[in-house]
Amino acid sequence: MKFEFISNACGIFHGSKNTKILCDPWVVNKVFEGSWFNYPPLKTQVKDLQEVDAIYVSHVHPDHYDERNFEFPREIPIIILDEGPNFLKKNLLKKGYKNLIEIKDDQTKSFKEFQITLYKPFTKHIYEESLLGNLIDSAMVVKDKNQVAINFNDNTPDENACIKLNEKFGEIDLALMNYNAAGPYPSCFDNLTETEKKQEHNRILNRNFEHLCKTIPLLKPKSVMPFAGAYVIGGKNYKKNEYLGTATWDICADFLEKNLKFKTKIFCLNENQFFDIGNLNREGQYERVDIEKMKNYIEKIKEEKYDYEFDETPCLQKLEEDIQFARKKMRERTEKFNINLKTNVFLEFNDKKIKILHGSEKNRNLLCSLDNRLLRRILDKKSHWNNAEIGTHIAFKRDPNKMDPDVHTIMSFFHI
Repeated sequence: MKFEFISNACGIFHGSKNTKILCDPWVVNKVFEGSWFNYPPLKTQVKDLQEVDAIYVSHVHPDHYDERNFEFPREIPIIILDEGPNFLKKNLLKKGYKNLIEIKDDQTKSFKEFQITLYKPFTKHIYEESLLGNLIDSAMVVKDKNQVAINFNDNTPDENACIKLNEKFGEIDLALMNYNAAGPYPSCFDNLTETEKKQEHNRILNRNFEHLCKTIPLLKPKSVMPFAGAYVIGGKNYKKNEYLGTATWDICADFLEKNLKFKTKIFCLNENQFFDIGNLNREGQYERVDIEKMKNYIEKIKEEKYDYEFDETPCLQKLEEDIQFARKKMRERTEKFNINLKTNVFLEFNDKKIKILHGSEKNRNLLCSLDNRLLRRILDKKSHWNNAEIGTHIAFKRDPNKMDPDVHTIMSFFHI
């Protein structure tokens, strides 16, 4: 096998008989309500990815499944996890993709020379206490003859998962492992000072890198590529780049080279560069990400407009009525989860604070604020709360500064 890298979580597994499986094809900028841009900038276009034999889509987030530009022959097989609630499957069927290869958790199916195994989220939340947890991610293991590669993308494994994967597959040749914490924290949390945001940025990255140092020796892969979560923020939120829970893949690789207590090949790839999985060999000359060029690129894209910025100002009275209705519907939609939320959630709107979620702890609060035009889109299901969060479009203040991941999951159901 060979692996060809494109960007972020997008790449192509090339099999021993030249079968090609494309993974998570996001190549067009401005996902997550317009703010995410690929970095380094891409030459690859969607038209360049048409000649593949199958597409694996790990989950419904737009940097993995870009619904705007997911345009491939309808007969092409799409590999997805068979696990509910399956938002991805609904979207694919709606777009006319019916040739789905659905694989259940820890189930293996054959596709040409590949044996493909998929996994649902390994944990509810990898770093925080959670009752509800991750509802959408997946990971893929591909085996071709005696070679094994794992694409974890955003489905970060815990230590137990790594032990079980090692026991099941034996020698693992390549692990594509997530190292970033893409999301609104700490960049969007205005209860923190700029200094505190920078401190949290560093803490989160070290936490993620140290987690890799714990899990890689248990997984025992022959090679590791830091993978997924590579992006920059454009548009009016560009200043938040400094405080994202992200870093370049080179920074992660450098940390692993210095701190990992296990002998494995650590490597990174440029766009369209290949890694020969059998020989553990990177083909061609690799160029590190240039931080100064990245800063210049962010300056170049800071004037980009988000789609909702072109919308008319919504009627505030109608908006408030729909907030109240969406709050009620959200409670009804999420009763099935039967969980006890700890945090009270308030929406800052028109100089008021509207309580939209009731928590069990009186003094644990989260205040959210966002552009009314984007709020209108979210309520109308033209945009999505979770995408707006990850895209850094929502400002938060929480007291105390303690994560409650279930609250953020529940807010995904906030619409009319």
